[in-house]
Amino acid sequence: MSDDLLPRVVLNRPLYGGNVGSSARAMANMGLVDLHVVQPQYKDETELRKMAVHSGASIRESITRHEELGTAVAGCTVVIACTARPRRWKAWELVSPTEAGELLAQCGADGEQTALLFGTEDSGLAQEDLAWATHLCHIPTSIEASSLNLSQAVLLLGWEWGKARGRLRRLPHRNKRRRPAAIEQVQGATEQAAELLDVIDFWRGKSREQGMATLRQALIRGAMSDVEVHYIRGVVNKLRWFVDNGPRLDERQARDESGEQPS
Repeated sequence: MSDDLLPRVVLNRPLYGGNVGSSARAMANMGLVDLHVVQPQYKDETELRKMAVHSGASIRESITRHEELGTAVAGCTVVIACTARPRRWKAWELVSPTEAGELLAQCGADGEQTALLFGTEDSGLAQEDLAWATHLCHIPTSIEASSLNLSQAVLLLGWEWGKARGRLRRLPHRNKRRRPAAIEQVQGATEQAAELLDVIDFWRGKSREQGMATLRQALIRGAMSDVEVHYIRGVVNKLRWFVDNGPRLDERQARDESGEQPS
């Protein structure tokens, strides 16, 4: 357990440097050290430095900054996105803060890289951001005062992770979790499949975005390994070649020339 991997904390497009600094201090309180910031919207880091004092100063100095969310979560097998808003689609597995902490602790103990993902203070995570999430986590709050400060959410999830990590350390024996593919491999396989379905007009009358979310979560829930996802990507790539170059190519060309709609 001494070599377990700690979760990353990823702040996506934060508006205020002070909130990033407060989050760094909250992380230090809970034993987290790896802070990633994607496309920060603030220019002046005075408030960041002011709020990330004492134990948070070292985390502040080692922040990793990214231009794209995908690079911030690269290599992670589990990415838990914290969201306060209900989502139109139910493709993602929803976990409680306690369940989130247990999953992060279990995966870290097995040597897997994980991440907690938080969105912009005023609007949270956009639908396209959730393409990089494996799970969603909702923090239950009072209806009258439902909004949490960013650093409060970081502190609460970090506390749940710390509790679960402590429990795991007291277990003499446990079953090791099978390591699934990293999120970027799952994302790549989903995009390949979606592009193939574009070619055969599968999305006609359907929501492409919703369909991709369903495909992505099916791969995640299957807990496929990197080797298995790589194999699937090879199969999809071969199918795409056949669609583009095989016998059906002549049929599509003839249909396009005649103006006939696909059945």
